[in-house]
Amino acid sequence: MIHLENVTKVFHQHKQKIEAVKKVTLQVGKGEIFGIIGYSGAGKSTLIRCINFLERPTEGTVRINGVDLAGLNEAQLRQTRRKIGMIFQNFNLLSSNTVFDNVAAPLRLVNAPKKEITRKVHELLELVGLKDKESVYPSQLSGGQKQRVAIARALASDPEILLCDEATSALDPQTTESILELLLEINRKYNLTIVLITHEMHVIKKICDRVAVMENGEVVEEGKVLDVFSNPKQTITRNFIKTIFDVNLPESLLKKIKERNSSGKLLRISFVGEHVAEPIWADLATRFSLRPNILYGNITQIKDTTYGTLVVRVTGEAEAIQAGMDYLSKQELQIEVIDHAG
Repeated sequence: MIHLENVTKVFHQHKQKIEAVKKVTLQVGKGEIFGIIGYSGAGKSTLIRCINFLERPTEGTVRINGVDLAGLNEAQLRQTRRKIGMIFQNFNLLSSNTVFDNVAAPLRLVNAPKKEITRKVHELLELVGLKDKESVYPSQLSGGQKQRVAIARALASDPEILLCDEATSALDPQTTESILELLLEINRKYNLTIVLITHEMHVIKKICDRVAVMENGEVVEEGKVLDVFSNPKQTITRNFIKTIFDVNLPESLLKKIKERNSSGKLLRISFVGEHVAEPIWADLATRFSLRPNILYGNITQIKDTTYGTLVVRVTGEAEAIQAGMDYLSKQELQIEVIDHAG
């Protein structure tokens, strides 16, 4: 549905060349929630604005449903943008307009019939939980309510794609949760393709199907969220994951463990879904006469899937330990021998 190929965006400031986005190639499928994560200055906002040509790429191709946006004239581009909704960190609501009028604005721009506008606005305010707020002004709303109005406005033109530019970064954690739940509901109800940018790994973990990690204008890692989460390749990705799910033992603790007991192996064991409830520790003890000691554990939810990691000291005969590790691997568990804190 969305196809970016070698997209590059260069800005010129005071005779200085700034490459905000460098040769990014990505594909986003219909109905997918695709996250783009990176620190400030990574190029996320510029990239997402290239998707709807609010920023024209300096090089590369942007295709929406197979259509090359660079080949469209201004009228055709405006028509295409009507199917691409966008919500922003700071809401971008018209302060002098009521909630109703803010949501109705895109419909009035295309001269929709008055009855259709009223029906559509009421439907969308019901969807975002603000049906009793249509006559109030943005200044009378909380941050979460303002973002709900912005989402309703973005949906007014029945878009096929919704772009979210740091849509939750100005909100408190509880309100962020409610907005993410709303985006999930919209995605499932309308099969709406959502592309969101964020610097919060929690947002990616909560609702995204796939993720791209950006650094210095480049995509340095990309894949299914569970795959990236369970086996990060880049340091920046590991750092993002640590903000919500740190599986590394402190160096001081690791040193003490090794001083007290140099025998056996220290293992990091990762598991997904149904394996969370499996009695694997009892199996290690009864089948292989091993003594597993759980030192650290963490379980989290990645969209609809449970993911967990345990750090375990396993002691016993060397051959039995290897047999136990082989057994765990056959259970589709990811096994890593730890010889340092990282």
